[in-house]
Amino acid sequence: MTRIGTDDFPAGLDHWTDRDWEDYRARIEHGEGGVSAIDTVQRGRQCRVLSGPPQESAR
Repeated sequence: MTRIGTDDFPAGLDHWTDRDWEDYRARIEHGEGGVSAIDTVQRGRQCRVLSGPPQESAR
């Protein structure tokens, strides 16, 4: 089993969220190439995984 954002193409596309697909479609509509758009979305997924869930600030 792989973590979100570490999936290899094309298997990783099975784990894309609606947000990922919306980002991809927007990039394509703005003229970005398909491979570049996929790479950018995958990198964004990796960054979200590495940053983890938002933490509440200490009071």
